Amino acid sequence: MKKNEIIIKDTNVLRGLMERNYAPLLITIICEIIDNFGIRMSESWREKKHPNDLHGTNPVRAIDISEWVYNPGQAKDIEKWINRNWAYDPNRPGMNVAWLHKAKGGVLHFHIQVHQNTRRRI
Repeated sequence: MKKNEIIIKDTNVLRGLMERNYAPLLITIICEIIDNFGIRMSESWREKKHPNDLHGTNPVRAIDISEWVYNPGQAKDIEKWINRNWAYDPNRPGMNVAWLHKAKGGVLHFHIQVHQNTRRRI
């Protein structure tokens, strides 16, 4: 994956990106990821799957990013870079903006999320 490269998984993700309003801080963080690492967006807006699903809020407060498009071992460094630069909610230090985890089917991906209290750390 090249810096500034943007890949969108499919038309559902594209539609979710184009038809919905996104939290300004989420947009800022996504743009920083793109500028530094490139991105493959695998999930944007969707109907809520559970009450706390940030993909279904207005404005949208979460997206998912594919892990496999980066160089081997780079994903964990990207996760650390995002969380080193952004605090999800200073009142809840155990929560992170970036969360690298296995999705259904066992495929690793990033969940990128913001809160109304999300702040830049540096």
